[in-house]
Amino acid sequence: MTEQIEFNKPPLIQRISFITVLVIIAAIFTSTAVIKFTNIEQIVAHFSTWDLLKWKEVIGAMELVGVILFLLPKTNLVGSLLLSSIMFGAIYTHFTHSEPIFFNVAIVIVIWINYFFVKPKK
Repeated sequence: MTEQIEFNKPPLIQRISFITVLVIIAAIFTSTAVIKFTNIEQIVAHFSTWDLLKWKEVIGAMELVGVILFLLPKTNLVGSLLLSSIMFGAIYTHFTHSEPIFFNVAIVIVIWINYFFVKPKK
């Protein structure tokens, strides 16, 4: 009656944590991407203020591509890099317009903590 232990399998809590963070980050980026495809007055006003109105849909499309890459295990690193790059652009834009950047910085930090410390290793 010997019990076999799988040493290569990451703990359940680690896998659940990783997937939970993936879903939350994906939901945030998906919702902001969808909003960029609308003509909500406040969004148009922000992008006009930042002189980025013509790039609004392009940024939204990049966010959607980033989310897809982020959610796929084999392309998670590329997705993390793309979403982080988008966030660094947002941080720069908000910073140069004297707007808060805390949320944007927090998202980048969470993306990389999840990648390096929570993502289950093979």
